[in-house]
Amino acid sequence: MLRRSTLTVMVSVCLLLGGYTFLLHHKLSFAEDKRGFTVTEAVVSQDDQAMDMHWLQAEIQQQAAMLQNVSGLADEVASLAQALDSNQPPDKEQTPDAPSNPQERVAAKRLLTPRATKEPEIPEAPGWNETPVEQIVVDPYKQLTQAECAERRGFVKAAMQHAWSNYAKYAFGHDELMPRSLRGKDPFGGLGATILDSLDTLWLMDMQAEYKQARDWVAYDLNFTRPYEASVFETTIRIVGGMLAAYELSQDHMYIDRCEELVGRLLVAYDTQTGIPYNSIVLDTLEVQNPTWTRRSSTLSEFGSEQLEFAKLSMHSGNPIYNEKAESVIQYLYEKYPEKGLMPLYLNPKSGRFTTTRLSLGALGDSYYEYLLKMWVMKGRSQEAEMYRIMWEKAMDEMIEKLVFTSSPEGLTYVAEFERKHVKHKMDHLVCFVPAMLALGSHTGAVSGVKADHYMQLAENLTETCWQFYAVQPTGLSPEYVTFREGQGMRSSVHVYLMRPEAVEAFFVLWRLTGNTKYREYGWGVFQAIEKWCKVEHGYAGLRDVRKAPPKHDDTQQSFFLAETLKYLYLMYGNNDEISLDEWVFNTEAHPLRIVQSKAPTDVTTDNAARQNVQDEVNKAPLLVDKAPVNVEQTQGLNELDQAHVDVDKVPEVLNKAPDVLDERTEQ
Repeated sequence: MLRRSTLTVMVSVCLLLGGYTFLLHHKLSFAEDKRGFTVTEAVVSQDDQAMDMHWLQAEIQQQAAMLQNVSGLADEVASLAQALDSNQPPDKEQTPDAPSNPQERVAAKRLLTPRATKEPEIPEAPGWNETPVEQIVVDPYKQLTQAECAERRGFVKAAMQHAWSNYAKYAFGHDELMPRSLRGKDPFGGLGATILDSLDTLWLMDMQAEYKQARDWVAYDLNFTRPYEASVFETTIRIVGGMLAAYELSQDHMYIDRCEELVGRLLVAYDTQTGIPYNSIVLDTLEVQNPTWTRRSSTLSEFGSEQLEFAKLSMHSGNPIYNEKAESVIQYLYEKYPEKGLMPLYLNPKSGRFTTTRLSLGALGDSYYEYLLKMWVMKGRSQEAEMYRIMWEKAMDEMIEKLVFTSSPEGLTYVAEFERKHVKHKMDHLVCFVPAMLALGSHTGAVSGVKADHYMQLAENLTETCWQFYAVQPTGLSPEYVTFREGQGMRSSVHVYLMRPEAVEAFFVLWRLTGNTKYREYGWGVFQAIEKWCKVEHGYAGLRDVRKAPPKHDDTQQSFFLAETLKYLYLMYGNNDEISLDEWVFNTEAHPLRIVQSKAPTDVTTDNAARQNVQDEVNKAPLLVDKAPVNVEQTQGLNELDQAHVDVDKVPEVLNKAPDVLDERTEQ
């Protein structure tokens, strides 16, 4: 008992010292970044203050969880020691009575099914320093041979082997690997986020032994009744999305059974007056709530980004309740706020009213817009899904009118934010999903004609900006977000790099839809920089400051690095029919889901020559007006395009005088 108490005290002291160091560094970093420009007015919104407090609370909760884990281990050691002293085995839980709930019966049956006695043999991953990158080279005009594409896929697969093998060795069953501390951590409730996020990547890369290792853990060890307050959104996109994609690739029905177990619990969060779900749920008690930093409101990107997974689960299970619950959220917004395209970030699930005026396609708003388009695509672009397409087009037109700007002096196109009647000239790395979304909308016929061309051109311009996020930094890697100042251009504002996938996603989608080789080279440039700066002996780690080379590392191998970043890079150098964009959509965690009753894309102009021919025909159109009857639908389409055209003079150029700069804060 004395040793255990001493251990607990020592751990507590270490955690307190660590927290003090974190806060001190946090403060010093902010003070350092304020130097170099004059602050004439403090512009700090209540939302930003709330976000800061949220991240501080999260850090404290993580440290408390670490202490709880140590205490739990100490209890286990004491129990084992007592058992050894008495020559008796440790106490076992009594076998419970047969469960009455159907979902619990499914779980019980699964747990009673014996697993394979022979463990899969996992091949040894390549040594961590066997593929060093001395110099990052990007040639936008390079034409790759099949052999060169195969070689690049081999390098990306080796990166996946390095990331997975170290996770399996040091953190298997935990959410994420800490590659410097050589242990796991559980920011998502210990649901094995890296395992679920990696299932489809392992399958696509033909890592069969590793896939079986992951699959068996999901079948026999994944526990959905942990005493943890889980994010409904994160659990849906990572855990449910990962299992759905694995099912669609493997046809292993175990994944659907397990999805129903989990989503059956998550549905409790939807029991509100409006049908808008709460953000979080305690998995064992099913208590639901929203955080204080959102003023007890639900977050747009969370309640608006569960529709793909719930709809797909209804399709495979035959139970319509999942789709009905998730779709009712979008139906509520469609009927309650028909005049809105862009939606504010927070909505009270009791009153149904928005509690902020802030608009963003970055953190807290992003994937809502992504899912509007992808729900329409996944449902086969059918009339019953037209609501999604209408809302998406209206939102994109409003974004173009109000939030799209061009920087000076570089001439980079970017998407700003809006808050309290002011434009914030800030762009998250998260916003780099927008060009991929616009290109997909143009490709699938969500918009058509001249507007489709306009969307595609904007997608290409934004993708170029996202590449510059990387290209201008000494490390060749992007900061978490940048700000733009008139005449001074783009500057890094939050300098951390978390190995995020959004820019690589844009490179992948634009390569697939335009055939322009520069996008594959941009992706290769990012991969080379990751290999050079993020690869450590026992996995991959993010960077604390992309402006400094060599940089310092953080201690997290993000699960989305395996789910998204490496998957997009791998597919970028394969055949276009491998997870074809005409047959699959990716959820916001890059888990591929099959399109239902897919039609041939309308207005598809993936070939540059074909696109030019279409433009030539559009240019000739005025000459034919007197020779042909007026087409009312075409006329209406052109009028809509005129209304959506960007008039920069009408948008106030309000610059941030005090950018929010917190090096150690990362926006989810």
